[in-house]
Amino acid sequence: MTALRRYHAAVWDEPLVMELGRPGSRGVEVPAVEPELEAEVGDGDALVAPAMRRDDAPELPELSEPEVLRHYLHLSQETLGMMGVSLFGTCTMKYNPRVNEAVTREFLAELHPHQSEETLQGILEIISRLEEALCELSGMDRFVFQPGGGADAAYLHACITRAYHAERGELARRTDVITSIQAHPCNAATAATAGFNVITLPLEENGYPSLAALESALRGETG
Repeated sequence: MTALRRYHAAVWDEPLVMELGRPGSRGVEVPAVEPELEAEVGDGDALVAPAMRRDDAPELPELSEPEVLRHYLHLSQETLGMMGVSLFGTCTMKYNPRVNEAVTREFLAELHPHQSEETLQGILEIISRLEEALCELSGMDRFVFQPGGGADAAYLHACITRAYHAERGELARRTDVITSIQAHPCNAATAATAGFNVITLPLEENGYPSLAALESALRGETG
């Protein structure tokens, strides 16, 4: 039997990022506006509406660029070397193996959208086999791999739902989407962007909306 290597991830006594840095430290020094440009457009601060200006500076850590890089490098090393982690959003934070990231960057991200299908048979086979596996696991008829992240996928789902009701002639009455206050904000935002009315259920004693609240929100208009 092959003995497994005794390995563990790095352990750093890493403080919170808000505890790092020192007053006056900067990652990037923004240069002053050139006199010629300022003479052309005027005072840049005056272009910002007074209602949009902060009364106080944000309470952010003041760090140099090496300090920022070192901090997040330490955090990545403590998480099984998560270099190349995809952080689309809170609902899609995941560890992607570096070999997957390398293949994606080299063979997928650089593909031209008008490239001939004859030169893409290997990629198309991967997509086809993945779809077959997902259909077998889920019972769905088809899958789409166009959206890149959580909110993107949620919006696509809302648009597909809207198109489904439109094809059945029910879009005029299927106008409502039900969500809850603890759901990801993109659930309500994407449904509203797709043209639905959003009904948000509040949390109750056990930290979830009640079944009675859901039943009361269900109507013939529910999408």
